[in-house]
Amino acid sequence: MAIRGFNIEITDKMSSKAATHFARWIGGSNVMRNQKIEESLELIRADKGSDIDQKYAGIKAKPELSFLKEIPPQILRNAASMLFSDINACRSGLRKFPKPKGRNRKRSCVVTKEMFILEPLNEGRALLTFYEKASKKPARMFSIKLDYEPDQLAKQFRISRQGRRFYLSGSYNDGVESATNEELLKGFVAQSLSDDELLSQITGIDRGVKLPIATSDGLRKAYSPETTERLKRLVQKKARYQRILARKKRQNNNKNTRRVESNEQQKLADKIANFDAKTARIRHDFLHQTSKEVVLSAKSIIALEDLKLKNMTKRAKPKRGKHGRGYARNNANAKSSLNRSLLNVALGKLGDFIKYKANDYGKAVVEVSPAGTSQTCHMCGEKNTIRPQQDTLICLNGCGTFHADDNASIVVAQRAVPYIQESTFAEKAKTRKKTAVRKKAVTPPLGSELASTEKSGELETASTDVSLVCSRTQADVRPSSTASLVQRNSLTTMDASVTGVLETR
Repeated sequence: MAIRGFNIEITDKMSSKAATHFARWIGGSNVMRNQKIEESLELIRADKGSDIDQKYAGIKAKPELSFLKEIPPQILRNAASMLFSDINACRSGLRKFPKPKGRNRKRSCVVTKEMFILEPLNEGRALLTFYEKASKKPARMFSIKLDYEPDQLAKQFRISRQGRRFYLSGSYNDGVESATNEELLKGFVAQSLSDDELLSQITGIDRGVKLPIATSDGLRKAYSPETTERLKRLVQKKARYQRILARKKRQNNNKNTRRVESNEQQKLADKIANFDAKTARIRHDFLHQTSKEVVLSAKSIIALEDLKLKNMTKRAKPKRGKHGRGYARNNANAKSSLNRSLLNVALGKLGDFIKYKANDYGKAVVEVSPAGTSQTCHMCGEKNTIRPQQDTLICLNGCGTFHADDNASIVVAQRAVPYIQESTFAEKAKTRKKTAVRKKAVTPPLGSELASTEKSGELETASTDVSLVCSRTQADVRPSSTASLVQRNSLTTMDASVTGVLETR
């Protein structure tokens, strides 16, 4: 049976009282998480990495964090427990060492069954009610109807916050037996199909900036002219208000130009945040509609490029000038513009949407190497081609002239055949810990991730947290996403001898 998730925006469904409580829960949970991270780092520096635990009473007893006593202990316990699980996952090499989250980031808290009740309704629905605190006679604070039966829903929910917006998310069991992506691909391997037979069941997809989707079946999807114009206007308005806000900060002689110091500046920051939110909603809607149309029109197997977007959108490295003096031009502005275009199309999220929707419809997904797909001719398989225009590819071997994106999608489909026949997908499905090949001794996963965490970590200080969870009025309980930024605490660089301290308990 498949475990699925849901995410509901509850901003306009809450009362001011509920918003105040949820804001305090989320703020207190984030404080506990950041404090536990700082505590873990101190233990690692003291060669006591094995003493890391999920206790939180010591942090709650700190005088400067006395406001945590007003938050239900179950919320704090869940925050400490979740962080402990993240650290254990880092020990196993499954993920990176957790980093502190600032108030400008999306934050959340986990609510377990002590703090809510699920009541059945008609037509397979349930009423979810959150309590102010866990007691013998708890007071009901917020209720919402869910389109699932109580038995389908999990025993915990997550309440998250991004700026002024609040969200409720959770998981449920849909009761439907569905094969995993690897099982679907293994089914095609068991059929012992020839290369041509297998290729006839594959739809290749090429993702790009100018044309987000082009398939080997001839489907092309891009933003409509109206949507493109709307996005352009939002970018222009955002840039205009950013200039106005920068001018106001200069005129006001702000001590910190990255923070707002007046109500007028706060209103401008709110407008800028609204422009970003509108852009994100437009993009998200396009990705959902496009991914569903692609999956419905695709064949039994969908081939995607395994794009390394994190590497593709890295900042241009500085170049030293002659004789090691100064710096030479490195086209950083052009690279930043390319990064912005790549991130604006959200190719990674588009791929994720296609993957999960394809599996929902019983279709398999395979990822292939993207190297040279835009320069390889699908007819002869050679790179003896030229691109006189962005959307045109000419094969110099006499194969003809093709649309560049259509050609690339066919190449992607062709590359998927050996991936499936040789079961290369099964090797990629293993965890990073099992597939890592080291040529020389390195530090344990937790130690190596810790080094990068110390350089870029942001700790939410007690003073800023007090103002977040205690000094909020009802009118200010939904702050702007661009509200005061996080104060940075520099961490001492970890000594090399400490990198191997943490071991699995």
